[in-house]
Amino acid sequence: MCGILGVAGSFASKTSDADFLDALDLIRHRGPDSGSIWRDSMVCLGHRRLSIIDLSNSADQPMRLDDLTIIFNGEIYNYRELKYELRALGHSFYTNSDTEVLLKAWQYWGAECLSRLEGMFSIAIWNATKAKLYLARDRFGEKPLYVKEDIDGIGFASEMPPLIRLAGKSIVENRAAIGLFFQYSYIPAPYGAFEGFSQLEPGCWMEWSPFTGIQRHKYYSLKESIAQSTIKPQLSYTDACISLKSILHDAIRIRIETADVPVATLLSGGIDSSIVTILAARIQNSDKPMSVYSLGFPEDAEFDETDFAKAVTANLPNVDHRIIEATEDNVLDFASNVINRLGEPFADASILPTSLLCSSIEEKVALGGDAADEIFAGYGVYPAILAGASLPSPIRKLISLIPKHQNPTAIRNETLRSAALFHLNLHSTTIKSYLSWRSYAEPKILKDLNIDVSESFSFAKAMEFSTINSLQDLQIIDLEFNLPNDMLKKVDYAGMFQSIEMRLPFLDSKLVHWILGLPDDYRLAGTKRKRILRDAFSDILPERILNRRKMGFLLPIRRWFRSGKLREELEAMLGLQTTLDTKTINILLREHSLGIKDHSVLLWSIYVYLKWQQMVNIWTGYRA
Repeated sequence: MCGILGVAGSFASKTSDADFLDALDLIRHRGPDSGSIWRDSMVCLGHRRLSIIDLSNSADQPMRLDDLTIIFNGEIYNYRELKYELRALGHSFYTNSDTEVLLKAWQYWGAECLSRLEGMFSIAIWNATKAKLYLARDRFGEKPLYVKEDIDGIGFASEMPPLIRLAGKSIVENRAAIGLFFQYSYIPAPYGAFEGFSQLEPGCWMEWSPFTGIQRHKYYSLKESIAQSTIKPQLSYTDACISLKSILHDAIRIRIETADVPVATLLSGGIDSSIVTILAARIQNSDKPMSVYSLGFPEDAEFDETDFAKAVTANLPNVDHRIIEATEDNVLDFASNVINRLGEPFADASILPTSLLCSSIEEKVALGGDAADEIFAGYGVYPAILAGASLPSPIRKLISLIPKHQNPTAIRNETLRSAALFHLNLHSTTIKSYLSWRSYAEPKILKDLNIDVSESFSFAKAMEFSTINSLQDLQIIDLEFNLPNDMLKKVDYAGMFQSIEMRLPFLDSKLVHWILGLPDDYRLAGTKRKRILRDAFSDILPERILNRRKMGFLLPIRRWFRSGKLREELEAMLGLQTTLDTKTINILLREHSLGIKDHSVLLWSIYVYLKWQQMVNIWTGYRA
């Protein structure tokens, strides 16, 4: 796991080594073990290394092979298999790293090697003979890759701050992309926070040369891969449960074995992380206890899950379970450590507890349970969206005439609260309903805040080409849209800010394709979510874990914005900014305090955005 930075074209010749190293240092946290740069006439490549596979200096990057030079962020879990195959083709190796295997795989297969990789990665390869730069990103988007392009050439990085530093004060905020941020709490790929900036989309690669410019390609389609992997005839439900246990076991095993350092786990006390922790404890082969980390909220019993986490580890052999306590004060004190590093606005508040937990991890690698909700249909919005889709159009129109509850989260009765949320997010088409569930602000409010919402309408219109006729369709959209832009971005930021590599067994491609190829009711039966995951592992999970309701890794920001330190800090920032309409923000704060509406996510988005603007001035200010 590492951080990469590169520039090509006249952008490279105009960037001095001193300026490049200064920018590279902004992602030192991604690779504190070592760092170096390599320069040619038309390119400069930089790398920060977190040593996990082959800890020797021989595995350092940039790594060169004939006319190819590579920098690479991530891990290739099946690199040993690829190495064996390449050896049979006549290749020899001088390191034990996955980087060398990747470089020789590209030399032999070219971009076709991408479909052979099982792992998470962002890759940059310079071909000196062809004067071409190749960039690629993993299937699901576990590893980020930001790109800046203009007449001077191209720049790219694992995070935005180095590119902001190199671009200097010439950058211009992309107001339309910022509008998408306020709509969804993140900027979705391929959009970028500044004009001329973008994100390489998951499952894609691109090539650049000074002669042809940028050419974009897609090497992976989730829908096609599911169709190719679907077994005919289908397994019985019982046999599928047995197969799932084997496939997930292998996914966890390879993520433990593909490391030359100890591997820990994160345990929330939910089903997903509990299964990962239990299986990892059985797989790990070490005399030293496996570290397990959990977060507790001693001041907020509603959010505290430590009793569930303790129930999981109580009977596990050879584990060291550590519980890290989070209070309003220490989370908010820690918040600046996270928010001040965000190179783009990102408002999933669960990044704070996740990163706070990661800051206490002593190991370099930790396994998490993220992505299980997407592949096993664990979200409550799934049955709600599908129920809405089953309604005839006249019924939808009739329901839409009923006045909507303005603050469903304030309803104490769970059934009534669910009904109010269902009504609030029911729209004329299924894709509009989906986007409504994933949105956190009304366009009218955003306009009142002086936010550009023009791209929000275009973005939603483009999504209309997606069809949702089944649970599988819904999950594919969520895996391609919300997962990489929100959940995976959060995990990458939270871990790498603390120099921790997070590995997600549930995103093993074999597992994803196989699970989504099963009949929908294997995953969601009525209102029973994660059906096959629960049933397959019911023999190892404590009863109270199996039957508990889903919580997620949440923060009590809803309460914090009513009164307290967070609200006071936001109010203090309002007088120092001119971008957003202060009068409208004060109305939002008042409505939130009185319980008229729940504006917690929008208020948090405003808070994060204003903090981000301050940091942009700092990053660019160094080049005054």
